[in-house]
Amino acid sequence: MSLCLIYLPESFPLVRREDEIPQIVRQANGKEDIQIIIFDHNMLEKTSIVNNMNVRIVSKENIKIDDIDSDYIMFLDKETTFSSDFFEKVLSEINSEEKYDFFQLTGENRNNNIQKHTDVIQADFDDIASLKIIRRDLLNTFDFFSLKNVNQLMLMELYFDLFERRLSFKSIKNVKFSKSHNQSIETIINDGQILNHLVFSKDAIERKRFRVLFKKALFCKLLNLIDSRNFVDLLPYNNQEFILEVLRELLLEVDDESLKAWNLNGYLPFTQMVREGLYTEALYYIRLLRGKRYWFNTTKEVESKIKQYPIEESLSWKLTAPLRKSTLWRQKIKNYFVKWGLKTLSFPVKLRFIGQEVWLISERADQAEDNGYAFFKYCRENYPNKKIYYIINEDSPHVGKIKELGNIVYHSSLKHWLYMLVANKYISAWVFEETTYPGDKTKYQNIFGELIEKKPQITLQHGVIIHNIAPYLNKELYNQKLFIASSNSEKEVIKTTLGYKEEDIAVTGLSRFDNLHDLKVKKQILIMPTWRRSLFRLNQSEFLRSEYFNRYYHLIRNEHFLKLIEKENVEVKFYVHNQMQQFMNNFVFNHPNIQFLTKKDAIVSELLKESSLLITDYSSVMADFLYMEKPILLYQFDPYDNHHGPVKEISYADFGEVLTEEESLVEKISEIVNQDFNINEYYLKKSDSFFAYKDNKNSERIYQAIEKLNN
Repeated sequence: MSLCLIYLPESFPLVRREDEIPQIVRQANGKEDIQIIIFDHNMLEKTSIVNNMNVRIVSKENIKIDDIDSDYIMFLDKETTFSSDFFEKVLSEINSEEKYDFFQLTGENRNNNIQKHTDVIQADFDDIASLKIIRRDLLNTFDFFSLKNVNQLMLMELYFDLFERRLSFKSIKNVKFSKSHNQSIETIINDGQILNHLVFSKDAIERKRFRVLFKKALFCKLLNLIDSRNFVDLLPYNNQEFILEVLRELLLEVDDESLKAWNLNGYLPFTQMVREGLYTEALYYIRLLRGKRYWFNTTKEVESKIKQYPIEESLSWKLTAPLRKSTLWRQKIKNYFVKWGLKTLSFPVKLRFIGQEVWLISERADQAEDNGYAFFKYCRENYPNKKIYYIINEDSPHVGKIKELGNIVYHSSLKHWLYMLVANKYISAWVFEETTYPGDKTKYQNIFGELIEKKPQITLQHGVIIHNIAPYLNKELYNQKLFIASSNSEKEVIKTTLGYKEEDIAVTGLSRFDNLHDLKVKKQILIMPTWRRSLFRLNQSEFLRSEYFNRYYHLIRNEHFLKLIEKENVEVKFYVHNQMQQFMNNFVFNHPNIQFLTKKDAIVSELLKESSLLITDYSSVMADFLYMEKPILLYQFDPYDNHHGPVKEISYADFGEVLTEEESLVEKISEIVNQDFNINEYYLKKSDSFFAYKDNKNSERIYQAIEKLNN
């Protein structure tokens, strides 16, 4: 009896040198009863393989099963390594007196679980799909099988059908081989296609019988693919959905009692969600299940180690007790010396500023483009002798703007630590304690908490408050000494939702509004959606199936929208919120009129000033645009997914027309473009009535309000 090994296309390893030729090919050289067929591999022409009498390199188009002289055939669909005695043991089995239709091989480090046909019902997928040595003339009895079209899908169908036909077989023991396998994204997609083929390839009657026989193997294989990090966190949603559809179909044959019998009780809620087509919820459940399992196993492992090696009773624990106590004391002593060392170093700095107030201004650590920068710039240009300093990262892309103005303090530098102690007032476009404490915020508060609590903090605000942002900036949590507002309506929102009193709020207008005059406006649309709390910390796969992504993805590709901007020669700037910019590449496509921007290559204030039309959703930049008396469209397709709640004092409709559907939005964009981007009279009146001031003196009013604060 003879054996032929057939390598499927792309399963033969890349051979660049002689020493990379698979050992199995070398072992076959000179053996009369062994033949190896390799399909369409031009790279081998420069190697000694072409001189191997046992090897044929052929095209699939030019060979049929009957062209093979060997009695048995084994297909290799992945890179496979064999032990040196592989041929000897296999040939011994196929040359035995008792003849079989096929031989079942079991890979290294796996149990031989299929000894008879009834074992198939409880067998694993990998057992059924393991290597087979098949009688050559048997292959012609399978209508679907041909060497011309052979691939991994066909091969898996063949392996399962061998067991379904109840053909004679024998499991060969003690034959060592291993197939390359990993749970990569490509492997998951490929295995999903194989499982889909197996589940759907037969007609209704055969399909029913096939699924009943192999349901455990198929179900557990699908579950193994799904219950993996690559599937849950990295696989694109369309591929996830494809595999879940296969599982849903298979669940027609798998009931809850079967799952319990297979000890898969924990997956019952998951399978119920899949049956109902609730794939997003099912994926969240798997993620939670994986997290729970991880911590359960980790806890058991730690508990086991603790029981095995009781720490408290160990000699090392007892001997190191003084050391642990001393570590705590050393930390306290270190904090003490840091505190008094810095206070001592700050003393000459205080002497330098004696009789003068020191103000520290900031935004985010890497930022100088918002109200903090606008106010700092005003102060440096109008009160150059005032001791006002700006804190920013040394590697910030905006650091040059602060250097030009002077009085720069690099974030977390020694100067920053000292000036925090010397300063009389902390001023931020956000909240000073969240963005501007030097080093680690918690450590800093532990050391200097009592000192900094006595110093007034002022919020210049990031934007106009047009909704309920609580608990952020709440009086009890953040205790801002002075709160800057732009209108009396906003002042009422701050009082009712954040708990501040009348005397805590100064209606001055935002500092950056002073720069929103004498504009040079372009024929340009700015699309600038804000973030969503529901999308925070999502992986890419989850984000790509969110309504947020799909709505804006399709909007910027809308055929009518693209024709409009091309015909009217309108530029479009697409800028998503800072929290969403990690996903920006998923929106991008090439179009001469559309530019996709992030904080690295754009300044928001400049985008707002130069644009003629703003398309946003709930972002407070709508207030800036209304202030400049330019049209706004609010694309609010998910009003219940906004991370802030509405307020009675201010309505979104006061700023621009609210739209929920893509087509109506595009129609409105077209209407505004054709009207030369002129604002509707209604919103022009709203602009005049909403803002308390529309001059260029907001920064001066803010300066005077801060000056009046008592220390």
